[in-house]
Amino acid sequence: MHAVTPSLTGMPTMLVPDLPESLLDTPPSAAAEGTRSLEALLAGYAVGDSTRHDMLFDATGELRPHWRELLEEFAALGEQGLAERADEVQRLLYENGVTFNVHDDLRGRLRTWRVDPLPLVIPAAQWRELEAGLVQRSRLLDALLADIYGPRRLIEEGYLPPELIYEHPGFLFACDHSHDDAPRAGLVFHGVDLILDDQGQWRVVADRLQAPSGAGYALENRIILARAMPTLYREAPLRRLSSFLEAEHRTLAALSTLHREQPNVVLLTPGPDSDGYFEHAYLANYMNLSLVESLDLVVRDSRVWMRTLGGLKPVDVILRRLEDAWCDPLELRADSLIGVPGLVQAARSGGVALANPLGVSVLEHPGLAPYLATLCERLLGEPLKLAPPQSWWCGDPQALATVLDDFEHLTLRDIEPGSSWIRTTELSEAELAVLRQRVEERPSRYVAQRPLRSATAPVYDDASGRFVPRPLNLRAFVTADSDETTPGPALGETESDGRRYRAMPGGLAWAGVPGTPSLDSDVVKDVWVLADEPQRHVSLLRQAAGPIVVTRDGNDLPSRVADSLFWLGRYGERLDVRARLLREGLLRLLEQEQAEYADTTMADLFEVLTLAWPDVGSGEHGGEAGARAAGASLGGRFHDLRAALLTLLDDDTRQGLPAYFQQMLRNSRAVRDHLGDDAWRVLNQLRRQINAMPRVPSASAGRRACEEVVNQLAAFFGLCNETMPHHYGWRFMDIGRFIERVLRTLELLRLALLDAREPGVALWEVVLATTDNVTAYRRRYRSELHPTAILDLLLFDEGNPRSVGYMLKRLGRQIERLPQPDSAPYRSREQRLIVQASSTLQLADIDLLADVHASERAREALASLFDDLLTPLEQLSDAIGHSHFSHAETPKQLIKMQVQP
Repeated sequence: MHAVTPSLTGMPTMLVPDLPESLLDTPPSAAAEGTRSLEALLAGYAVGDSTRHDMLFDATGELRPHWRELLEEFAALGEQGLAERADEVQRLLYENGVTFNVHDDLRGRLRTWRVDPLPLVIPAAQWRELEAGLVQRSRLLDALLADIYGPRRLIEEGYLPPELIYEHPGFLFACDHSHDDAPRAGLVFHGVDLILDDQGQWRVVADRLQAPSGAGYALENRIILARAMPTLYREAPLRRLSSFLEAEHRTLAALSTLHREQPNVVLLTPGPDSDGYFEHAYLANYMNLSLVESLDLVVRDSRVWMRTLGGLKPVDVILRRLEDAWCDPLELRADSLIGVPGLVQAARSGGVALANPLGVSVLEHPGLAPYLATLCERLLGEPLKLAPPQSWWCGDPQALATVLDDFEHLTLRDIEPGSSWIRTTELSEAELAVLRQRVEERPSRYVAQRPLRSATAPVYDDASGRFVPRPLNLRAFVTADSDETTPGPALGETESDGRRYRAMPGGLAWAGVPGTPSLDSDVVKDVWVLADEPQRHVSLLRQAAGPIVVTRDGNDLPSRVADSLFWLGRYGERLDVRARLLREGLLRLLEQEQAEYADTTMADLFEVLTLAWPDVGSGEHGGEAGARAAGASLGGRFHDLRAALLTLLDDDTRQGLPAYFQQMLRNSRAVRDHLGDDAWRVLNQLRRQINAMPRVPSASAGRRACEEVVNQLAAFFGLCNETMPHHYGWRFMDIGRFIERVLRTLELLRLALLDAREPGVALWEVVLATTDNVTAYRRRYRSELHPTAILDLLLFDEGNPRSVGYMLKRLGRQIERLPQPDSAPYRSREQRLIVQASSTLQLADIDLLADVHASERAREALASLFDDLLTPLEQLSDAIGHSHFSHAETPKQLIKMQVQP
């Protein structure tokens, strides 16, 4: 290894075809200044040894021509400007909620990565060669898939060993079409993992066919860079990505065989807990697809149907993001909770089109790599353009002998999906012996490969503010052309006879040694494919070619989405009420810190916050004995009370603010494509605030944190009210919020007026502050607190948004507008419950309740009123779920009943 000093001078202008004419006429002094800035930008870029290919500098240390213009733009920013652009990229990434979830993260925190402000630049000539290889690979795998699940001539003719296919877990006998005359759908979407090796040749590391992720992240990375550096992006001669996704959308629509005019195309996701859920929601929203989970779908009569508020709606095409084995618990993995029972049969009978078809996981078999060159000649009549690394399937006796002879210098992996490559050079002698024994015992289960060493590319290092060389992985994407969606070519047919494909002019790049999973990398890069001139922007929001069917959110809303929006409202309101109560507790603790007398509200606040009263001076939480000591001096127990209250900011507290927020976040992620961008940004700011809560050091900091939570929740729901169409989805969220609010308000009023240990002015003031009605009360009654006035303001006043009367009226109005069966002659159960609660409130004896502070009879009447209100309202949530979310089957009459005259 020896360092190569980059040289930026002496580069003839004629070798820089992408430079605009204005730069070609730059005066010598300006050109020299630009060169010095560029040298400063790349100072310290250690290429390594001259035998390893670098994408920025050639072997002689000369800057490659296609990088010069872009790097000069970065050099013009200066060190401070470049750092600011990098920070701006990360800020946009965080605000847009670009995250992934990690399954072993017990706290359920969402993680993100760093997007490099410098994209990976691929010149047009190099891309044309790579593109041809990518398209050829998709054609090859499409033809191979048709043969493996069809006539299997390649096995009969000896091109493929039977054990290679049949022993792989990805080969699904349930998807066999060898005795089926129905046409089989081929590959629609294909992800290809590549590296540029140390000799400058593209190598395929893996094929991603079951649920290829990354296209949405690539698009989001491009959008973020365009916003952070708009001038550079606008003037750059690069090819755009939007047209590729537009082509994929057309192709998906063309797969429908039943509803070609308005096909129902959905994106099937494992759910919010999957690592790529952000991308699933992002692509569904961008491509105008319904985002569905397994619970949204049901198979009836070999057709797939989507559960909606209006009933079952047929599904024509499914873009799936589930791996093969998990798609159908009936015919594949019986323990799958994210699959759709009967999906295999529906696809087999042609009732639904899948992209990609089930069974493609066999094409991800690493043992296919040694055979692909021969298969390409046999199936396509062409030499393979993109070669894989040198590899051997150990089930072949000759290959096994080769592997065992050079065992200590290879990498090996099990053919089981998800297995990792094992570097034999990193094993001890004992571990190496164990691995060798396993390979000898079951050779067909192992694949060996010559270790890869990739080229390096420039990556911006935040710590040093400089560019450093790092190895990169690239995921490219290919989609079937919408003009040709017939099954793949038979053996010996040419490209013109089979499916056509197009490659995305870009992709997703990430730092790491060859084969590093993208989610394990700390930095990703946008990929710019240069064009001869700037390309026009292409958007999926384009003018329609003809008449369009005008629709609004209605009965076609998936029931699962309505359910998630409902619980988003409920958990959001729970978080709001709890933050308000905790804020009041911390505020009163701070106000009385130096006092020698007790705050009479603290014990009741602990009660409503479900906290145990701490023992005096012990630092431990006591029970009833401590609660009875509520009248003791606060000065001696301040630290214990503060510690108890601040536990509600910890992640590990079941009733704490982070726990409620995690439930709210989970439901909001499940409806990501229904929330506006501004609302989502506020939610991400709230997530940042919640994540910082365990580090709150004091009561005053905790109070400020609670205030931030209250303000951000108000902003979130306010934006939802302003931006979401006020149709069924928004109504369910609103109903969820106000069911929770009315229940919590009634419980708070009951505590303050009936059940408190120390009822009185102090606790009444807490009720007004928690419901944000202090100002309204003072405007009406000045500073004189009276329970009758509080009851009127928070129970009966239908003009006060925080009163029970207003909330019941709003709930009744929203429930009346929910979808109801057309044939139902009576009110639904939820309608009857809200009418019951409203009637109870309206028929209350107000004169009797006016004496509640002095009359036991009035207190009993108020307690009875609270009970009569809480009973139907506590049943309301279950009634709504049963009517709109459960989709219980309607009983079918099997025998015709005859009525006797």
